[in-house]
Amino acid sequence: MKKWLIGSFGWLAVVGLMGAAVADFDAVDEFEMDESNATIITSTRLIFDQQKQWAVFEENVRVQDQTLEMVADRLTVYFDDQNQAKRIEAVGNVQIWEEETRAWAGKASYDVATGVIVMEEQPRIRRGRDLLEGETITFWRDTQKLICEPQARLVFFPEEGTSQGWLFGE
Repeated sequence: MKKWLIGSFGWLAVVGLMGAAVADFDAVDEFEMDESNATIITSTRLIFDQQKQWAVFEENVRVQDQTLEMVADRLTVYFDDQNQAKRIEAVGNVQIWEEETRAWAGKASYDVATGVIVMEEQPRIRRGRDLLEGETITFWRDTQKLICEPQARLVFFPEEGTSQGWLFGE
């Protein structure tokens, strides 16, 4: 996960205040929408509570971004007083993929302020044929630091004649 999921969800407040479902989505054609630079979250159900400052996406959750995709059973976004995401939690069959790196976990959380992603409940990260697994995998996005503990296990297939970094393609 990265800051693509951090954008303002202020539009949710507007939808929540409207109190009515929009039956005809063809009206969207009135606006020129460029989804190539957008983050799109789809789910079977969305619950938004402006007073409690959270939104919950339930069932068949899919997050699509120009560089990353994620699926989960449930995604909860917690907002600050300016309607900016401050914490994001994905629960149930979490899968995240970006280029040739793919991650799985029962639960993943992202702290926006610190840039820390914590994957729990049998987390695994696969890059090419290489595999990292443990009980908890913590990743700092800004520094590319990673801690896997306890029971860390890395299966690594070095490419002959290269010094390529394992997880980050260095």
